[in-house]
Amino acid sequence: MREDIPLPPGTRVRYDGLEDGPEFGVVVHSWFNDEIGGYDCYVAFFGDSIPAGAPVLKPYVLRYASSSLVVIE
Repeated sequence: MREDIPLPPGTRVRYDGLEDGPEFGVVVHSWFNDEIGGYDCYVAFFGDSIPAGAPVLKPYVLRYASSSLVVIE
């Protein structure tokens, strides 16, 4: 498991915890959560890829601990 760190808005991430394959998104907000003792993030997810330009469909926003996300380039 990787170190729990704050992820700045705009960070591109991947979530690998789904049975259907990874999900890609962009961090919208990150904060320290006393209840979990680590950083939480709101992430705008686009599905199986991040669009190069304006998205065709509106992304959906989900909340994940930063330690469960993989930062991508």
